[in-house]
Amino acid sequence: MDFWTNIFSEISGNTVLELACGTGRLAYSLVREGANYTGLEISHDLAGLAKKKLIKMENSVSIIHGDMRSFQLNQTFDLIFIGFNSFLHLLTDKDAISSLSCVKKHMHKNSRFLIDIFTPNPLFLYRPEDVRFPVLEYTNSKTDEHVHVEESNVYDPDTEINELTWYFSTKKKKDFAVEYFSMRMYFPSKMNQILIESGFKICHQWGDYYRTGLGEGSKLQIYDVQKASY
Repeated sequence: MDFWTNIFSEISGNTVLELACGTGRLAYSLVREGANYTGLEISHDLAGLAKKKLIKMENSVSIIHGDMRSFQLNQTFDLIFIGFNSFLHLLTDKDAISSLSCVKKHMHKNSRFLIDIFTPNPLFLYRPEDVRFPVLEYTNSKTDEHVHVEESNVYDPDTEINELTWYFSTKKKKDFAVEYFSMRMYFPSKMNQILIESGFKICHQWGDYYRTGLGEGSKLQIYDVQKASY
């Protein structure tokens, strides 16, 4: 959380656009620091939760239902960002380029744009198929039952898409819910290429929230870019 508020403190204005804002968990801290915040979210349910969470800040918060591959908000922002791996839901080059094109239209010459994703790890991508690995555990607030979640995946190196399956179980009922989702694995070389070809200048590449330079062992890849001047 400090990473994003520190970034906000460095920009010259106060208008912020978060793409794929989810439930708005980053919005509260930014608004508290003085941000005029807009969040874009494709899920009606998540957008509704964000609005409910931030209703007391409605004068400086706007939550918009929309797709980050195609949006027009008719304004520019001082800071635009996509956090928490949400960029990985852009599964094709076409999707990524469309999103970046929209972002660029909402930037002025001093705007900063940040993307926060994890660095693909071959040990994760090429795990044995049909073998489950523990992901997380939590307590269901409605039933008070302990839930553990397992994960399996199948990675296609040609498309660079990782197909993931999450299995939810309790002591009484195994696999009471199963969810499927896909994520594109963007390697640093691809991110550099797609950002530069989309008309951005890469100002910083960090490997963690402490702004350590991106390196071979970095678990994250965070890009801080501006519009190219050419």
